[in-house]
Amino acid sequence: MPIGPLALPIAAGVLQMGGSLFGASRKRHAQKAQAAHAHILRQQQLANQAAQASYKHTFSDAMLDIENQRTQEVFDIKLGLYDDQIEINKSAANSASSAEQFKLNEQMEQAALNRNRMFKELIAVQGAQAARGGTASRSRDRADLINSLGEFGREQQEFNKTIYSARSAHNQRMAAIVGQHENADYTAWSRIAIAPALKLPGQGLGPESINVVGAAPVDTSIGFGDIMSGASAGLQTGISLAAISDYELKENIEHVGKSSSGIHIYEFSYIGENTRYRGAMAQDVIVKVPEAVSEMDNGYLGVNYDLIDVQMEKVKS
Repeated sequence: MPIGPLALPIAAGVLQMGGSLFGASRKRHAQKAQAAHAHILRQQQLANQAAQASYKHTFSDAMLDIENQRTQEVFDIKLGLYDDQIEINKSAANSASSAEQFKLNEQMEQAALNRNRMFKELIAVQGAQAARGGTASRSRDRADLINSLGEFGREQQEFNKTIYSARSAHNQRMAAIVGQHENADYTAWSRIAIAPALKLPGQGLGPESINVVGAAPVDTSIGFGDIMSGASAGLQTGISLAAISDYELKENIEHVGKSSSGIHIYEFSYIGENTRYRGAMAQDVIVKVPEAVSEMDNGYLGVNYDLIDVQMEKVKS
């Protein structure tokens, strides 16, 4: 087949456009790799932060348990000391009470001896007076008896005062012993009256969790902007209406008719683009007009619309 005068410029334009698209694709792949690397680093950083927070939280809980256990042990010791102190106070109070009671008993025994002695002295005086057989003066005998009885009464009165004072002093000392005992018990009780409060783990929201997915994903597909950029480069070398028309670069594809030569016509959007276009598919054109289709360096198929009876145009919305 003879080569037309435009064949070489068209081929050169197609190749340059394909190279431009391939460069854009490589750039996008590099951006994606960089984003993926940044994402991995961010996830590692978050994992390290989460591990450190978890370790700190676990360590704090362990130390809190140890501190609470120590607090309970110390309080158990205080309870044991309280029981011992109560027994000591009780024993001390009993000893003091017994000693005080023994002292009072001695005083009472001594008082009984003194009372007997005074009574014997009175009997002795009366017996001595009776032994004299009376005197010439009955008045004197009577006076002596009265004096003896009066002296006995005075001594008895003083004796009763002494006994009363001894009992009063005894009661006061016993009350003091009871008071000291109660005060000692209260002092011991005050040391364990309020149980220590155990510490609880923090009731906050817990470690901060950040849901970070890393760098924004990079679209590595070739959009219509890349195609137009490639077409622009192709125009500079003689291609007027060449375009990448590979089926794999399009989405939302709708069949709308056929051209006069039988090439199927579609409406579609390029992947990642919102604008709708009408044109052909390279996979269909290659069957009808194979010379209008060429394979780019990046593996996608392009169509030279100058060689087919289908126009590439934007669909009016």
